[in-house]
Amino acid sequence: MTPISRSFDLGERKVAALQWGDASKPTLLAVHGWLDNAESFYKLAPLLSEYCVIAIDLAGHGQSDWRSADAGYPIWSYVEDLRKIHLQLTSEPIYLLGHSLGAGIASLYAGTWPEAVSKLGLIENLGPVVDSPEELTARLRGSFDTLVMPAKTAQHRPAELLFRSRATGRFPVPTDAAKRLVMRACEEQGESQDHLTLRVDPRLKYPTAIRLTEQQVEAVLGEISAPALLIVGEQGLDVDRAKARMPYVKNIELVVLPGGHHLHLEDAVVSELAQRFNSFYAQ
Repeated sequence: MTPISRSFDLGERKVAALQWGDASKPTLLAVHGWLDNAESFYKLAPLLSEYCVIAIDLAGHGQSDWRSADAGYPIWSYVEDLRKIHLQLTSEPIYLLGHSLGAGIASLYAGTWPEAVSKLGLIENLGPVVDSPEELTARLRGSFDTLVMPAKTAQHRPAELLFRSRATGRFPVPTDAAKRLVMRACEEQGESQDHLTLRVDPRLKYPTAIRLTEQQVEAVLGEISAPALLIVGEQGLDVDRAKARMPYVKNIELVVLPGGHHLHLEDAVVSELAQRFNSFYAQ
């Protein structure tokens, strides 16, 4: 199934998106992980056939615009963007699906606007990464020190090198998925695609100045009223933190499937993943 390209106007920025399914079906908003993009859902979304799946490129990722020079990428800025996109789509409650960073964003959204979320689907995460209050000074210093560094220029590299790097990085993905993710994150190259120019904001890799504390995250999770399903991979992230947070969510189920951190891109497990989510959203 070939997705439809979409775009959301957030004022001075646009957020790009891909849509699978007819707009007359219930809206399922999908949010990808750090340094990924909407193509992260190209295998899973067509299998969620009873829904209009809209996968966004988070700010600074994929084909979406970067944040302004005086703005960063704190977790709550993504939550704010999600709210604006939701309201442009519908005033009704929606289904959410998030992976990794996207699952952290979706968790915060569902706790901040509990009446706006019908079901909360999560892959490999529950809530965002946090800091203790004692870490604030070091984080601020590390973040501010990057502001005086020379600005990084666009990365123009051999396509095969980018594909291989993405396929074998910290969180490996299949080769076909790596190519999709890389191409979505690049500028238009014309006829020749031997070299590609990444358009991902380099600041996404900079230290985060301020993170929420664990107590703040637990308070937000406690406000989630929608049923939640958390699916993790046997070879995925260490999900001990996510498991420790589950008691704060009123109605949540944990499922462990074979696979790694990007199990929604693995051919051997994506069908079962889709079956689990289809059953969950339909209940």
